Amino acid sequence: PYKTKPENINIAVNKDGDMFWNEQFVADTTVLLNKLKVVAVQIPQPEVHIRGDQNVRYEFIGRVILAAQRAGIAKVGFVTEPVARSN
Repeated sequence: PYKTKPENINIAVNKDGDMFWNEQFVADTTVLLNKLKVVAVQIPQPEVHIRGDQNVRYEFIGRVILAAQRAGIAKVGFVTEPVARSN
């Protein structure tokens, strides 16, 4: 049976390196990797979208990318959002 396209998974990383899986706090990269392994076997596989805080260090983003690759996630994308400036 044909399954509908899965929901994308949004992983946000703030400037302190804290990770959030669809708004839920993720304690560390081991927890993240285990969560990614669960969704990696789904057919069709969901896409992972990484949202980085404007001031996030690249190494924090890199950890998320590495975990996704290790879990076998095929599609990893970046979502950058303009930060609202207060006048």
